Amino acid sequence: MEGHPVAGRASASPQLRPVAWLAAILAAAGLVAVPWLWQACVPAGWIGIAVWLVLVAGRQGWRAEASVLAGSVVAIGLAFHWTPEALGDAMRSSTLVGFVFAIPIILWDACRLALPFWAAGRLASDPRTAWLSAAIVAVVVERLMPAVFPWKFAYSQLAWPVVAQSAAVVGPEGPTFVFFAIVGTIIAGVSLVTGRPAGRMPAIAVAAIGITIANLVFGVIAIRMVDARMAASPTIRMALVQADPDEDRGIDTLRRLTREACGKGTPIDLVVWPECSGGSYEEGLDSFSDEAAVARRSREPNRGLRPWAEPTCPLLLGGRIYRGFRERPLEIFQSAMLIDVDERLAGVYHKRHLMPFGEYVPWADVVPELRVYFPVETPYDRGTEATVILSGQARIGTLLCYEDMVPSAAASLVREQANVLVALIHAAAFTNPLTLRQHRLLSQSRSIENRRMLVRCGSTGETCVIDAAGRIRGSLPLGTEGVLVADVPLLKGQTLANRLGPAFPIACGLALVALMVGKLRSQR
Repeated sequence: MEGHPVAGRASASPQLRPVAWLAAILAAAGLVAVPWLWQACVPAGWIGIAVWLVLVAGRQGWRAEASVLAGSVVAIGLAFHWTPEALGDAMRSSTLVGFVFAIPIILWDACRLALPFWAAGRLASDPRTAWLSAAIVAVVVERLMPAVFPWKFAYSQLAWPVVAQSAAVVGPEGPTFVFFAIVGTIIAGVSLVTGRPAGRMPAIAVAAIGITIANLVFGVIAIRMVDARMAASPTIRMALVQADPDEDRGIDTLRRLTREACGKGTPIDLVVWPECSGGSYEEGLDSFSDEAAVARRSREPNRGLRPWAEPTCPLLLGGRIYRGFRERPLEIFQSAMLIDVDERLAGVYHKRHLMPFGEYVPWADVVPELRVYFPVETPYDRGTEATVILSGQARIGTLLCYEDMVPSAAASLVREQANVLVALIHAAAFTNPLTLRQHRLLSQSRSIENRRMLVRCGSTGETCVIDAAGRIRGSLPLGTEGVLVADVPLLKGQTLANRLGPAFPIACGLALVALMVGKLRSQR
């Protein structure tokens, strides 16, 4: 195998036979995937990444880097193995056809995963120091390199929220940096026990240990402070109704569950229905009390739908708003709508981040043939405003489905003084329960980054309440019909991460440039 140590320096990584080296890379790939499949198994990811860093430190050459890419493909393929089936469904075709189209997506994500380790092979010759270059590159890649399913290394740690609280300080990439520091601590600990590699512990390895300890201490203190803030804040009682509006009599089920929840004697301040549970209404329709007017000023799907006649509390739901003529609208938006107790439309938010291949087709302007393979029934338009919806004391920052995976979407709403985040989800097309759990996992960090409660209402799941420290406080089983009632604290203020924006990834980018310059000078 062409996996040469960095010129002029002896590699401290194990000198394994090529086949054994590749086998170790692939075996570690399985460990890297484990937390995405069983989310409580956080240490498995640390161990898998530690093995990769030990193996790649000081190695470069196309064979070594191709082996790392192969391991990344295995890890991504295992972690997101539902992708071909989901794409096949989106294309109204078979899983085999979906697999063909999944290949470039998986390869792209595999490159995102492999880049930190390619960098470690070229910038670090000692496994105990390799974590730093990998961490810096991972942060930059996560910030700059887009993905259809926008995962980050840090998200695999969210089952253990105490290690992820740095997201409130430096943003969603902060816990990724900590992730690699923890891996560096593991490598340093193993080297102390085994005596390999020999020599004094490098300062970068000591730094990893210091960051890991400091992060744990900060996590414990931060969670206690968040608990105190939540206890002292005003609350709103929400009823989150989980039912699939696309099922036969699905709207009737939503209404029935709502009536049952509101008829139990405990006052409800806000009922929440999932995305796509409303109709498609003309912009300017301001009341649902007149059924004839609703019929005239709406279109399919669910033309004429009056969601909840004579409501006893406000209702937040997802539907569509169109501009222009009913038969040929100029624009159609996926929207969140607040209907008050007088059935007036009291607030509207238009979705700004659309679901790739579901609500629009990426690169279709360059390759128009993609629209043939990914037929989008309704091509939606993007909203432009971070509109906060007001309901009593609640300033609701609404996220529609895919948006809860986009850090900037939630951050922009909090900058507009949203004191609670509510995600409306319609993911019934994803039949694999793991897909719904991973969607929730990718959204969970929004609560930490912004120190807000994140309330998710899904048609099939995962309907849950996530507190401002990233902990799940209550949830409904996937694929069931039911109501989750919760008292949700309304929190104010902005986190340091929200104020700093991309400062941390920019700093990591500058550090990467400095590392590369230093490496070039050392090789002269």
